[in-house]
Amino acid sequence: MTRARDLDRVETCNVLDAAYAEGQLSAEDYFERTEKARSAKTLLELARLVNDLQVPNIPTFTAPRTSVPRKFLYVGGAALVIVGAIAAVAWSRAPLTPSADITAQYAGSSVMMSPVTTVPVTTNPVAEPIVEPILITPADTLTPEGIGEFLNRYRDEFGDMVVDNASFHNDHSSIRRSVPGAPALTQTIDFRGGFEIDSTPTPRQSGQPTFDLGSIQIDKLAPFMANIGGYVDVPDAAISHLVINSNYGVPEIAIYAENARGEGGRIEVTPWGEISRSYPYER
Repeated sequence: MTRARDLDRVETCNVLDAAYAEGQLSAEDYFERTEKARSAKTLLELARLVNDLQVPNIPTFTAPRTSVPRKFLYVGGAALVIVGAIAAVAWSRAPLTPSADITAQYAGSSVMMSPVTTVPVTTNPVAEPIVEPILITPADTLTPEGIGEFLNRYRDEFGDMVVDNASFHNDHSSIRRSVPGAPALTQTIDFRGGFEIDSTPTPRQSGQPTFDLGSIQIDKLAPFMANIGGYVDVPDAAISHLVINSNYGVPEIAIYAENARGEGGRIEVTPWGEISRSYPYER
């Protein structure tokens, strides 16, 4: 079974981004698939995340970044993951077959790397000053304290608390919000102790509801997080992630939890601490 590369996972996330922007996925489904794509180990796993989607038209170009680059290299177009997905799904079950014009468009996409320029070494090089790095401690956003720290940093960085949706994890968070001055576009922001903005925005869903992070009452959220095992009927369950969005204009925080055996569930609560829905583990 073919192992997936970082590039394959990145391109699968690009397809999911475009499919979500086109309205093929709900916010909850989008975040669940994106998290599975980031942790996928084989091309078959990636293929199963996109084989029910219409192949979106994703522009392929490399744009300069405005901040520290991601771990993943954004090179090429969506061709690699689509071709890998087709091959893997064909091996396991019904194939995902895009139209001929889509296939031709993706297959023709390529990016050439610039040649490396050799810099001559001077006989008396000037020693560069040593700059001590500034270390930023990551916030564990699966704890009430970490969420509170994240909210403060977000306000300081962007001057507001508005997002389209967000997901919180123990070592990072992912945020989607409209591009300032361009409400028809969405930008993705990754938080790992600092904020990294994806320089390639995607179309924003028409009528996209927003969520005010400032409405979250940490003291009302904390009891649900501390006793999540009881709410999902799995005593040894731990929080795996949180998803924040507005379903039909109603702000909700979905708290997901599971144990080492994969038994788990979720509850959905309001920012002010009321349970709106509960999905305990079904035995």
